Amino acid sequence: MPTYTYKALTADGSQVSGTVEADSQPLAAMQLDKMEYIPISISEKKGMFLDELALKLERVKTDDLIFFTRQLYTVIKAGIPLLAGIKALEQQTENKKLKKVLGIVAKDVDRGKSFSESLSVHPDVFSELFVNMIEAGEVGGSLEEILERLILMLEFTRKTNSNLKAAVRYPIMVVCSLFAAFGVIITFVIPKFAVIFEASTVELPIPTKIMMFINFLVQNYWYYGLLIAGSLITAFYLYTSREAGRLQWDFLKLKIPVLGDVFLKVYMSRFSSMLETLSRGGTSIVSALDVVSRTIGNEYIAQKIKAIAEQVKTGKGITNSLRESKIFPPLVLHMVLTGEETGALDDMLAEITSYYEREIDYTVSRMSSYIEPILTAGLGLMVLFIALAIFLPWWNMMEAFKG
Repeated sequence: MPTYTYKALTADGSQVSGTVEADSQPLAAMQLDKMEYIPISISEKKGMFLDELALKLERVKTDDLIFFTRQLYTVIKAGIPLLAGIKALEQQTENKKLKKVLGIVAKDVDRGKSFSESLSVHPDVFSELFVNMIEAGEVGGSLEEILERLILMLEFTRKTNSNLKAAVRYPIMVVCSLFAAFGVIITFVIPKFAVIFEASTVELPIPTKIMMFINFLVQNYWYYGLLIAGSLITAFYLYTSREAGRLQWDFLKLKIPVLGDVFLKVYMSRFSSMLETLSRGGTSIVSALDVVSRTIGNEYIAQKIKAIAEQVKTGKGITNSLRESKIFPPLVLHMVLTGEETGALDDMLAEITSYYEREIDYTVSRMSSYIEPILTAGLGLMVLFIALAIFLPWWNMMEAFKG
């Protein structure tokens, strides 16, 4: 939809300016008339393609969403009408994409749509879980309470995502550093020795031949390497963008040594946190499981949760359904069973979330002690290989010279 910039006079004669979205200039003028503005000039904003592209590429970070939810909670708690609150937050929001979305949401609410319905048309900003929680708050008349829970859930999501990134950051940095060092040696160091080695009549040892062959490939066929790497990355992206490929990749992620354990704990904490939040908000357990399956972030676990929801729908207990999925640890099963038997499932889910939150923190803090021996051994082997490749020919040449 085109955007028009305008200059106009208010009822008291003061001049204002801004932008409105409309299908045509006359419709933009009608919007100004509804706002009780007298138009001075209305013109279509130029460069809209690049602006729209930049807006689509811009992300609404979790921090922005937390800040918005906190502000909305304060607005509702203060007794300010929802529409007025959304418009006020639109003016205060710095994130351009969120600002635009809030403007559209405000218009939809003004036209009579429910708040949750208005949010649901922006899935790239508001997750299905977020929308479902807002809907539960609207239906139950407990929007203030729901917003408070959403803040806690979003903060928990931010923390678990941060922990997950911290878990993989260190090994990735070390491995990249090793490859970079190896690349520098292959590109700049080995060629200087290769000239000397090739001029000698001494039989070169296997490590040296391997290094010189790698150097030959890098010097003469590096573009093929880039092409192959690009093709592999593209093939991986296309494969994992399909449901079957994504399912297999998400399953393999759980089997990665050390990291797989962290991934599983993160998904378990997400499962218990989201299920608790939805359940406390008044969502039925089947509907809550359905929402969790679509927002858990792992297709393999999502398929398991969908199967659990189907079993619960037929009247089976949630504990037995979880047990048959064979992905939930005994601790989770035991605590859910306790909650089911005592009627305190929400409290038990909260305990599971707290437990896994502590476990994730501990595992990530210990991550370096798990990975360092492997990386040290790998670095040692690489250094040994390079040392043998460089110094063995010299020793052979010296032996030949003595002989």
